[in-house]
Amino acid sequence: MIRSLVKTVFLPLLVSIPVNADTIGGELSLGVYSHTPKGYATYDFYDTEAKTSVEDALHWGESKDLFFKAYFEHPLPYLPNIKLEYNDFSHEGSGKVSDFSWGGISGFTGDIYNTMDMQAFDVTLYYELLDNWVSLDTGLTMRHIYGDIYVETTTTMMNQSYEYDPERAEYDEWIPMVYLKTRFDLPSTDLMVQAELNAISYSGSTMYDALFTLRYTFDMGLGIEGGYRLIHLEDNDLGADLAIDVDFKGPYAALVWDF
Repeated sequence: MIRSLVKTVFLPLLVSIPVNADTIGGELSLGVYSHTPKGYATYDFYDTEAKTSVEDALHWGESKDLFFKAYFEHPLPYLPNIKLEYNDFSHEGSGKVSDFSWGGISGFTGDIYNTMDMQAFDVTLYYELLDNWVSLDTGLTMRHIYGDIYVETTTTMMNQSYEYDPERAEYDEWIPMVYLKTRFDLPSTDLMVQAELNAISYSGSTMYDALFTLRYTFDMGLGIEGGYRLIHLEDNDLGADLAIDVDFKGPYAALVWDF
């Protein structure tokens, strides 16, 4: 499926677009993303399609994680520029559940503790269509997401605690996405506004990652930026017997160096 998408959609897009040559340069940014999840996850190899709320059952709340981005640009007009990005999306929760189902756990009532570990690494090839006070980039992103959701269950009977075998749902997937970025430099100021989007929808899976940014630049290309980020991940086959339909959203802030 991914190979077919790249051949039929992304390669013709990249070949047909006009490009602008640039000087050698780039941009680095390191920031913190505060994300609050909302939605459902399903891990059930008995095929009962029981949806588990990540807020009410898994007790995921607000979490803060680091991200890193690097853009590298060059003056060769027909070779794409490259962007690399790393994100960490981690959550954990604990609390009481009733009639809880997850993997081999069915109809459980008691206490749970769980963690979600998701790492995301992007490789983006893009071209500059505009490069002045208004800039516009477009290209292709390949996002590698991997990690697991781990669940422990404990029940108490006659003042004695009993722990059951934990369940671990693992995933490891490459996701191709269309990449778009636009930036507007505000006249007579050191401010700029920016929007950046990665998105794809195919075969019952939809993912988008959108950022809206306000940046202030100091001397020598150093700056600070803040904004809002929205991530939607809907995948009915994220891992073996694992499906997810979750939104992550919240503010972020970063230090940047445009060189």
